[in-house]
Amino acid sequence: MADKATTKAEFDFIVIGAGSAGCALANRLSEDDFSRVLLIEAGGKDDSINIKIPLMVVNLLKDPKFTWPFVTEPQAALNDRVQLWTRGRVLGGSSSINGNVYVRGDPAVYDSWSEMGVAGWSWADMLPYFKRMENYAVGDPATRGKSGPIGVTSLKNFDPLADGYVEACREAGFPVVEDYNDGHYEGAAYLQYSTRRGYRSSSAAGYLRPVEGRANLAVWTDTVVTRVLIESGRATGVECRRGGELQQVRAKKEVIISAGPIQSPKLLELSGIGNPELLRSNGIDVVRALASVGEGLQDHPNTRLTFECSQPITINDVLQNPVAKVREGLKYLFRGKGLLSICSATAHTVMRSRPDETSPDLKIQLQPFSGKDRYARRPQDGLDPHSGFTVGVMALKPKSRGWVHICSPDPLAFPKIDPKYLDSPEDAKVLLAGIKAVRRVASYPSLKKLIVRETRPSDAVVTDEQLMDYIRETTQTTWHVVGSCTMGRDASDSVVDSELRVHGVGGLRVADSSVFPTIPSSNTNAPAIALGEKAADIIKRAWSNRGQGAAARAARRAL
Repeated sequence: MADKATTKAEFDFIVIGAGSAGCALANRLSEDDFSRVLLIEAGGKDDSINIKIPLMVVNLLKDPKFTWPFVTEPQAALNDRVQLWTRGRVLGGSSSINGNVYVRGDPAVYDSWSEMGVAGWSWADMLPYFKRMENYAVGDPATRGKSGPIGVTSLKNFDPLADGYVEACREAGFPVVEDYNDGHYEGAAYLQYSTRRGYRSSSAAGYLRPVEGRANLAVWTDTVVTRVLIESGRATGVECRRGGELQQVRAKKEVIISAGPIQSPKLLELSGIGNPELLRSNGIDVVRALASVGEGLQDHPNTRLTFECSQPITINDVLQNPVAKVREGLKYLFRGKGLLSICSATAHTVMRSRPDETSPDLKIQLQPFSGKDRYARRPQDGLDPHSGFTVGVMALKPKSRGWVHICSPDPLAFPKIDPKYLDSPEDAKVLLAGIKAVRRVASYPSLKKLIVRETRPSDAVVTDEQLMDYIRETTQTTWHVVGSCTMGRDASDSVVDSELRVHGVGGLRVADSSVFPTIPSSNTNAPAIALGEKAADIIKRAWSNRGQGAAARAARRAL
């Protein structure tokens, strides 16, 4: 028998999920002293040193205390391999465990959304929010923010490996871009990181910690929302499990789901919003039929090449050499720099896989470590014993579309996930072009001098057929998941409108990367935080207009 829920609290706004978007949204909504805001997070506090020091996140990627270890269905185009999809389960969400790479994305992608019927989300519309969220000291103030909550650091001239890579790209004919986040996206560049003085600048660190004493903002951790309460077609609150007790919390104005691209559609379905046939098969009453919930799932497919490095300058060396550990520890302690201040890539090249592409569809990215797969960040997880580095290959505009859906009415059960990697043969062709591009860059002097040998797939793998076999055996997630609650014109092909309102349900919005119609070309953390900023403005404006309308009606009645 289900536990009886008790009603204990009431707020103006309830935000579900303290991730990239949710933290920004809760902060901005609670700037109004008259609005009481509740932010609910299923995970715990972000107080681990492994979160704060970027490289130390390698200790958390398979720790269920801080992550959701989602697993996909077997992938037909990847030799039936399943994929581990690690997502953040902690204050800050995935911004507390990600690779810290700070990328706004391709302006052309945002502009393309208007062609899909999504108004107000163009590059020009988003630019003010990117500027508002960031603190990037060296950027052009016309395009970059100087005083926002999220610290941004350039890795220009970071180390000899990054320098060699960027110079090799120049030698190969690629333009070298000074700031790929100012709208000049295509080309080779040193990466930017969401860090401040060497520490991770997550959404929790940037948006929650400075306002933790704000009286009208409550943050509940270790609290699982089981469903949204909907009465007469309107969201009125949530049911959640907190401290072993099932309770209901009321929302006087709105409920905003910011639980991420896996959990947000799951929560809608648990609340009776989704495909009627699916809901009924799981014993859930249909509140609002929306066939698009959980559909349209997208991720960047990612394969890679690895190389043995001729110098002991990689993360492999730091994690396996006591002398290197001491050296890098001192560098980080006294200067906030060095390999401890990063956790993934250091430079990238954004390009087109073929001449007739209208915008960049391919990215190759340098990572100063090497191992057996994307999760091999420690010796025990398959990190190579020698000095090594990786150049990842990412298809930026994947055509494949998958889904995520509940398979049980149990709110603690993981949903089924099928991203359908390489379901479109075009995605594999882009990755093939990427492998060839990596090998071309590696052949130029500035990078070639740092290479002992190619270790994966190796010089023996040369034909297109062999490379395609390698792609299907090695492609993994890039953790850039979007699209499962997509924005659109109407309920026939989307879940929310351009104001993030769930079609046909009052007082309910979705505000996280699940609403993006397509992936903003590259990493999704910065776009998700900017979305949280924009969502707050949308909601504030809606309630301000409502208040002005009520005042006008009262004035007319008084005449």
